[in-house]
Amino acid sequence: MEPAKGVVDALPTRSYKTPANLKSRMAFKKNTHCRYCRSPRLQQFISLGDQPPSNDFLRPDQIASERRYPLDVYLCEDCALAQLIDVVSGDSIFDDYAYLSSSSKALCQHYVTMAASLTTRYGLKAGDVVVDIGCNDGVLLKGYAPAGLVRVGVEPSKVADYAEQAGFEVVREFFGAQAARKIVAAHGPAAVVTATNVFAHVDDIHSFVAGIAPLLREDGVFVIESPYLVDMIEQCLFDTIYHEHLCYYSLTPMVPFFRQHGLEVVDVGRVNFGASGPAFRTVVAKRGGPHQPSPAVNQMLADEEAWGIRRLDRYAGFAQAAAGVKNQVLGMLRELKARGATIGGFGAPAKGNTMLNYLGVTRDLVECVAENNPLKQGKVTPGAHLPIVSDEEFLRRMPDYALLLTWNYADFFLKHSEYIRRGGKFIVPLPKPRMAP
Repeated sequence: MEPAKGVVDALPTRSYKTPANLKSRMAFKKNTHCRYCRSPRLQQFISLGDQPPSNDFLRPDQIASERRYPLDVYLCEDCALAQLIDVVSGDSIFDDYAYLSSSSKALCQHYVTMAASLTTRYGLKAGDVVVDIGCNDGVLLKGYAPAGLVRVGVEPSKVADYAEQAGFEVVREFFGAQAARKIVAAHGPAAVVTATNVFAHVDDIHSFVAGIAPLLREDGVFVIESPYLVDMIEQCLFDTIYHEHLCYYSLTPMVPFFRQHGLEVVDVGRVNFGASGPAFRTVVAKRGGPHQPSPAVNQMLADEEAWGIRRLDRYAGFAQAAAGVKNQVLGMLRELKARGATIGGFGAPAKGNTMLNYLGVTRDLVECVAENNPLKQGKVTPGAHLPIVSDEEFLRRMPDYALLLTWNYADFFLKHSEYIRRGGKFIVPLPKPRMAP
């Protein structure tokens, strides 16, 4: 059946007003058109309810002013981009940002490996400019080994302080043509520009990409790493959905989008490990330049078409599968509590808050959450309001079980976690709920 055009205009309206005596902490808007192709033909395929922004960790005195927004994913029926249309302003999300990439040893190693691969593949040498957009605390820039590289970060949040303290020059604004001009004026065009787990965060993506071609050398490349939509659907990775992640990427919508901006996707590849779980890496270059599309590009496009990337019915079971995981994990938690066990949470990533809020977890089930990022310690998780404690405090309490919210690092933590060495057990919620070890 042909869906109605402009379906988002017909959605029921909801009120997101803050109580009159409380100051609003977030700016919010609702899109009515696809952010890639401007089509109004958007169809919702999963709703995770109204949730607070997942990186908005709170002091206890801020709980009363917390706001929630729809966390619903839509598919554009024209270009196949999966996306949120309910947008919390980036200025609000990144103003008091609490995420530090370097707090994860496993992620640090991932970026060292990625930087080494880029160095070898593109022959990086002294004098070459490398730029990391959304550099956070400088974790990827630190991974580059060659001496003499000019390493520049772009980071609008306060965690840019950490990157600067590490010795990197940081352009402290949201990326676009203006930031590109500043970098080129100061250092010249870039050999490699990276955007890991950040490209999906941008609402005005056309303005963002308008800065890429001017920033690149003629033989330069733009490398994106993001969670992969097909993995999200097939493995039921619903916790990668949160307000910071505005888009859920497949290759199909990216190819025509970049061509609009004089750019070409020249290579793609699946990555088993990423900041939020399995990912895919996309390499983009200037159209007509020395880099030509590899066979992998057409192969992935064909694979996605065969998978059904454009068909709404391909996504129909996702919500039901997520509900199944919810019921399984809640059943495990409640059974353990009924037996008198104590339960904590392990890790406080943004995606963990999607998990906690979708499940409806409260302190009756999970008493606290361990986190080694000092910016989060002493605060509470958004929505569920679980207290966040240091790793040391968590070990002092030593709950019998821990819901592993950083489940994508399960193998790493099973080998290296002191909590496991002392006899603790993980409840791993995804891809399939299980106990470990």
